[in-house]
Amino acid sequence: MGIQAKPSAGSWTQNYPELGTEPVNYTDSIDPAIFEEEREAIFKRTWLNVGRVEQLARTGSYFTKELTVARTSLIVVRAPDNVIRAFHNICRHRGNKLAWNDFPGEETAGVCRQFTCKYHASRYGLDGALGFVQQEQEFFALDKSRYGLKEVRCEVWEGFIFVNLNPDATSLIQYLGPLAEGL
Repeated sequence: MGIQAKPSAGSWTQNYPELGTEPVNYTDSIDPAIFEEEREAIFKRTWLNVGRVEQLARTGSYFTKELTVARTSLIVVRAPDNVIRAFHNICRHRGNKLAWNDFPGEETAGVCRQFTCKYHASRYGLDGALGFVQQEQEFFALDKSRYGLKEVRCEVWEGFIFVNLNPDATSLIQYLGPLAEGL
């Protein structure tokens, strides 16, 4: 059904009785189970704007983004190769939040050379690579290359930084389609 023109006289329900006059069911707006389905089907599979490139003016500039709708926290950083990257804001050792200041639930920003976990001092480069593990000899045959930060799809369009938690998502330009050309 296409968009209907507003009736010139009378009300919508007089002109379109199939609309009815009963209260509208709004369960889909308040049901926690439906919200969980939306969280998985929409927010964890679409491109989300998280910031602007001006927030990452130089190498090592970073900010965190709390995506409560997707139940995750991200670190967005300008890496040494000048590429803006996004990672899950979590240490791969014990699952502690990696970048935070006074309160772990609050977003933060700054400039650094690496990210250091406050729990066991594991250190990650701006490219997400695990560079240092405290008492590394205690970890049998630790392959640090397997335990870098988990990267998230991140693309920039017209200075806007977007992320997508779905690693198989189409590119941001494909997602934006004609909208990207029109702006």
